[in-house]
Amino acid sequence: MKHPLRRLLRPAAETAMVFGLLGWIYVAAVAAFRPIDLSQHIAAVLPLRRDTFGFGCFVVSALCAFGLRARFGTYWPRLDRRSDAWEAALRTGIGYALLAWAYLCTNSLTHPSTVGLHLTHFYAHPAEGTTAVCCFAAAAVALFALRGRATPEA
Repeated sequence: MKHPLRRLLRPAAETAMVFGLLGWIYVAAVAAFRPIDLSQHIAAVLPLRRDTFGFGCFVVSALCAFGLRARFGTYWPRLDRRSDAWEAALRTGIGYALLAWAYLCTNSLTHPSTVGLHLTHFYAHPAEGTTAVCCFAAAAVALFALRGRATPEA
C-alpha cells in the first residue's frame, strides 16, 4: 500500500514548477529594469535577497519540470471533471491573488519607494511588499489544493 502523502507529490511538484518560474520571472524583471535592487530583500516578511530568491526559484522550477516530465511524461495533465463551488473558489483565488501580486511586482519596479508603505490608507498594515508575498503564497497554496483534489493515486 502506498503512503497517503505520496499522492501529494505531483501537485507539490506542479505548484513548485509554476511558482518557481513566476518568482524567477519577477527577479529577471528586476534585473532588467532595476538591477541595483537585486541585493535588497524580497520583503520584510521574507528576509531573503532578491537575487538569491530568483536563483532558488529557477532551480526549484527546473528540477520539478524535469521530475514531472521524466516521471509522468508531461508537466501538466488536463484533469477533466466537473467543477464544484470549492474548485471555483480555488480557481478564483489563484487568479485574483496572482493579479494583485503582478500589480504589486510591477509597482515595485516603477515606484520602488512605495514597497514599504501601507497598502491602503485605511489600515497601517500590511505594507505593499508584505501583501505581494502573501498574495504569491496564497495563490501557491490554492493551486496546490486545486491540483491535490484532482490528482489520482500515483
